[in-house]
Order: sequence, then structure tokens, then C-alpha cells
Amino acid sequence: MNKIDIMDSGHISRDDAAFPTLVKIDNDELICGYTAKGKGPDALGGTDWSRSVDGGATWIHEGTLLPRTGNPVSVNSLRLSQVSGGTILAYGGRDYLEGDGESRSFGKDLKNEPVFCSSVDLGKTWSEASVIPADLSLKFEISNPIVDAGNGTWLAPAATLPDSQRLGERVVVFRSADRGRTWPDYSTVFYDNEKKKGFFEQKIISLGSGRLLAVAWTVTLEDYGDLENHFSLSDDYGRTWSAAIPTGIKGQTLSPLYLGGERLLLLSNRRYGNQGVVCYFAHFNRDEWRIDGESLLWDAHGNRDTESEDKSGIEAFDDFAFGLPSAIQLGDNLYYSVHWCKEDGIFGIRWTKFREV
Repeated sequence: MNKIDIMDSGHISRDDAAFPTLVKIDNDELICGYTAKGKGPDALGGTDWSRSVDGGATWIHEGTLLPRTGNPVSVNSLRLSQVSGGTILAYGGRDYLEGDGESRSFGKDLKNEPVFCSSVDLGKTWSEASVIPADLSLKFEISNPIVDAGNGTWLAPAATLPDSQRLGERVVVFRSADRGRTWPDYSTVFYDNEKKKGFFEQKIISLGSGRLLAVAWTVTLEDYGDLENHFSLSDDYGRTWSAAIPTGIKGQTLSPLYLGGERLLLLSNRRYGNQGVVCYFAHFNRDEWRIDGESLLWDAHGNRDTESEDKSGIEAFDDFAFGLPSAIQLGDNLYYSVHWCKEDGIFGIRWTKFREV
């Protein structure tokens, strides 16, 4: 094994949508949250959700989880997860924009705040947004759901965006021990003491028994050139983290799925060279990763050359036309993934069902 066989693929939404996340309710029922009506990855709208009751073959749009507002203009992009007891959480950034709120630039918005909504009826209805108090930075990048670390601990990951030269300077987890009622402290997951590296699109997953794995798209600060993705581990429910180590994968977003033991499935954006979403299988320990296999999950039918392009760093982000891949496990060697992409001029959410072979 270590390669994949794609079984089927389709769309969850094509309503100017981006940034999907999945929660599996049971073997056949899934829900997906995503931004909609917001110029795709510009995320100038609110967060919608859809449901499937046939294992992801078909989807029904159920509504808007947290809408865009005016006066002041606020937009949001929330990520779904399920915690012990069955509550489903939707967590992300609520951004406040200047003027009519019809445009934005990464790291240059007026301000934003970490917020979450909750559902106690398996995603049928949702609470109003609760704000996580955070004064580390006026702006945050939030790309991962709230994580149930075990032992009654919830972790809300975020990267600081303090100014245009220090975007992604620090990745933290805000910590709650009372199911989100209070968030009294935080821990640092990624930070370069030499202040040369930044960390985007953080992903954190539980490995069980208080162990957690964090990965991040890693860049050089100021000019934002790509480095290898880095990872870190925690053995104490996210309170302390090991030093960041390169993974051997030079991609942008890197989303891990724990397969047990020391084994991972990883989805990554390949935005340079032959573009697409790539699937990796890997083994890991505290000191290194071993890539066991690589397959193309989705072909963007494009090519990007870092040597000849005339844009670099943050300026190049706007040209990316796909991203935020992630996967859940449906059964033995059977997986279901989602990512956003622009196809035929339309931003939407594509799903793919595949198996390991």
C-alpha cells in the first residue's frame, strides 16, 4: 500500500465557496462547513453548512451558520470539529473590514477576533458566536478547528499577524478547561527565536492519550518564500511543544490525518511545478518523518514556475486557485477528502472518495 485509487468525486457547493471542513456524524452522515457568497478565497461572506446522509455521495445545503453583517462590515470563515459529548464546534476568525467590505488583503484587514459557534443537535441548529478574548495581536490567521485534546481541554489554534513583515510570526493554542466558557491562557506551538521563519495554515490533531501533532506551512519572514513544512509534538495536552522540525515536504497547506501507531495520511497543496492536491503516506517520530508514498489526488491542470514569475511572497497568494485540503476516514483504507478550487470560473467545494492500494 502507499498509493491511492480515486473512486468518485463531485461537488458539495459551487456558491462562490471556499475553505471546507468535515465532521463525520456516523458511517453515512457527514456535515461540511465552508465560506459562501464571498468571492471564493477572499471569504467576504459568512459560513454555510451542508449535510450528506449517504456517505458523501450527495449533499443538501442546510443554511448559514454565521452570516456576514454590515455597519460595521464583518465577515467570517469557520472550521468544524466535534468534541467529547457530541457537541460540534465551528471556530475561526470574524474579520472587520473597512468601507463596503468588498475587498481585502491578507494581513491588512482592520482587525479580527477568534470566535466559535456550537451545536448540540448534530449540526441542525447553531448558537450565536462567542468571542475568545485574545490580545496577542490585532489580527490572527485561523485555519484549524478547535481540538479536543482530552482531559477536559479544548485548544483553539491561531497564528499572529502583527504587521506586514511578521505575518505568521507565532502559532499559539488558546486553552479552555471548561468547555469554552473561559480561555484563561495559551501556549506557543511554533515560534522561531531567530525571527527568520513564519508559520501559516496551522493544523493540529490529537494522537490520543494527551499527545498532539502540529504542522504548518513554513516561510521566510518578510519575503514569505516557501520552506519545508515543519512539525511539532506535545505530550501534555498541548501545554508544551517540541522544537519545530522540517517534514521533508515543501508544500503549502499540509493537513494530517492520524492512522494509528506512527502513521499519517497527509494532503498538501502543490502550487509550484505541476499544480494540484497531493496525498502522502508517512511514518513519524519525535525527530523525523519518512514519506512512504505520494499520489496526485486532484490535478489543477496548471504549472507555476518560481524562477520566471514576476510575483513573490504575499502578492502571489491571490493567484492560487485551490487549497485547504483535508480528509476523514470512512473505513479500512477508505477515505473522503474536501478542498476548495476554481473550476470553469466558479469557486466551489470538491469532494473525492479514495482508497489506499
